[in-house]
Amino acid sequence: MKDQFVIACLADLTMQDEVISHAAFLARMLHKGIILLYVEDKRYGNLTTKEAEQPIANIEATLTDLKPAHVIMKGALKEVVNALPTLLNGVVAVVGINPKAKRGSLTHPRTVLHLFNECKIAYLTVQQRLQDPHNYDRVAFGVDFRKESKDKLVWASYFARFNHSQLNMLHFYYSDEGLRKKWSNNVLFMNKLFANLGVSYTDHVVSGHALFPETIICDSAAQQGCGLLISVTTDTRDLDVIEWVAGVAEHRTISNLACLPVLYINPRNDIYVLCD
Repeated sequence: MKDQFVIACLADLTMQDEVISHAAFLARMLHKGIILLYVEDKRYGNLTTKEAEQPIANIEATLTDLKPAHVIMKGALKEVVNALPTLLNGVVAVVGINPKAKRGSLTHPRTVLHLFNECKIAYLTVQQRLQDPHNYDRVAFGVDFRKESKDKLVWASYFARFNHSQLNMLHFYYSDEGLRKKWSNNVLFMNKLFANLGVSYTDHVVSGHALFPETIICDSAAQQGCGLLISVTTDTRDLDVIEWVAGVAEHRTISNLACLPVLYINPRNDIYVLCD
């Protein structure tokens, strides 16, 4: 048995191919186990545990090299998601999203963000099947003036260390001296961390002004041919008036038109990371 697991969230089996393709890649990359998770939740009216047994067994049979485990249970899906690190030793979850899904369904982007907004592990949202593992050869993340930018760095280093991915650090130029100083401090922290880990990155300045700067970062990452964006979700304790009215950045980046997978990290002090 492995010490930690990639959790393939399969509560909606309509996106099993998309979820499994990315989850299997992460398990191989990180040398972790993989758990196929199905939760019957009456709130969403998905398959019963009995109905899910054969589809899950069929998926398990395709992953013989990974020797997957499976968990099929009944309960509140959000409670299970919140307990992933302690209940299943999860280190990262993979979940499928469909921007065209019916509002309130399990694959609707806002449903996924609601289910995972208290999750203590990183979660990867995917729209398409992973056709080529080399898609992860270039990984993007933004660094701005907020302290939460630092939360992306450990996961960025995993891709550089275990997949030899090229890291693209994207940022804006800040004309405000105070913001520029905060951004510089974050970069200094990043440089020290990456130097200790033997990780390098390329620096890209992005231009433009938007209500949600992370959407520009996401678009720029896709234009540069990156296969993944690492992003930190908005701290709900710090929402401003505009975010209350217009929504938060992840409502837009999760369903980006380029179908770029987004690895989200919630801004918490007790986030679980790899034992490596």
